[in-house]
Amino acid sequence: MIKALLMQDLSAQSQALARGQCSSAELTAAALAAIAASQPHLNAFIHLDAPAALLAARQSDARRAKKRILGPLDGLTLAVKDNIDVAGMPTSAGMATRRGRLASIDAFVVQRLRAAGMVILGKLNMHEAALGATNDNPHFGRCENPLRDGYTPGGSSGGSACAVAAGLCALALGSDTMGSVRIPAAYCGVVGFKASYGRISTAGSVACSPMLDHIGPILRSQRDLQLVLPVISAFDAGCADARDLPDLHALSSPRWVAASDVEQLGTTPEVTAAYRQAIQALRDRGQPVTEIAIGSYDFGRARRAGLLIVEADLLVEHQQDWELQPQLFSAQLARFLKFGEKQPASAYAAAARVVAASHIEVARWFSHGDVMLLPTAPQTAFSFADPVPANQADFTSIANMAGIPALSLPLPCAAGALPAGLQCIAPAGAEATLLALDLQGICTR
Repeated sequence: MIKALLMQDLSAQSQALARGQCSSAELTAAALAAIAASQPHLNAFIHLDAPAALLAARQSDARRAKKRILGPLDGLTLAVKDNIDVAGMPTSAGMATRRGRLASIDAFVVQRLRAAGMVILGKLNMHEAALGATNDNPHFGRCENPLRDGYTPGGSSGGSACAVAAGLCALALGSDTMGSVRIPAAYCGVVGFKASYGRISTAGSVACSPMLDHIGPILRSQRDLQLVLPVISAFDAGCADARDLPDLHALSSPRWVAASDVEQLGTTPEVTAAYRQAIQALRDRGQPVTEIAIGSYDFGRARRAGLLIVEADLLVEHQQDWELQPQLFSAQLARFLKFGEKQPASAYAAAARVVAASHIEVARWFSHGDVMLLPTAPQTAFSFADPVPANQADFTSIANMAGIPALSLPLPCAAGALPAGLQCIAPAGAEATLLALDLQGICTR
């Protein structure tokens, strides 16, 4: 029963604890056993602290026995991407240069979840320096997609999506600079969420690009966000990039907008078919969907501009290590950084202008409706042996650039096939509308 519960969502696990069907200690022990069994193959974790996790679980059970639980997350398991600090655990950011560097305090979001009673299992595998979307890490080993051997889970939060999809934790934290929460969620068939810029504090994380970085949850269902987002979205006055945003009222019947021309923008036939079926399913419910062409926006140019900004920011973030031990950077990451070094300040300024133009494009989308629907990624997960598609982040990066919330939900697929993701995008501050979306029967989570 406990093993089966691991594959249910956070909400179901919370309910099982509340009903006394299991204890946090039992749930945590089962998760640790599942991690141990899967680690040689999936390699989702970089660091695990089983004794501390079991102690936290027993403390949660003691609170529950005294009817002093801290809330619906108390006693549930959490795993954290390894570029987000957890006190006493290493924060490597997937880099050899940072191996063994211990965090002295929790990141703000981890503090919030720990205070809510969550049991922290350990740190999750990721793409080196959070710059990449395969999680083929040269220093800590490749993380596999639990849905198909030899396939990428996506990145850079690949370990986070893998762990949730494989039932190794109830909640995983990832980071998202150009799609690094939503892409792996789509590839692994789970739910990924990126809030409005500044809504969730990034304090205590290793920066990829402060202009674009977000910390976000990966979960097994959309409903889980109702329990998690209120905890992690508290305003952090100590974070320079935090924003005290107003909460827009949730729309019960949002007006839908979709792209009429995704076929011309590099989506594969299977992703296009799943996307079109979702739009038709909404229409079959009697909900109008306005289709607009989006091909006039140069997604590729915007992605390249975002990448240049990331390269420059990484040079600042890792400057000392880059100067003192460049041999510890992978050949691919070194190429990125060397390219960034050669760019003049004017190139960075020009890239920032391209990023800023995203606001104009999304404003056009929302002039037609309240929620924009796009494929999360133009393709499903692919083999590690295949070339990495250049356009992986085309549909996700615009939400980072415009600072708006985006939710990736898995779409139905045939038995044995890999899932595609449906990305739901709303204006800044409209998280409540995304959490309230009724896509039951259209999406699978």
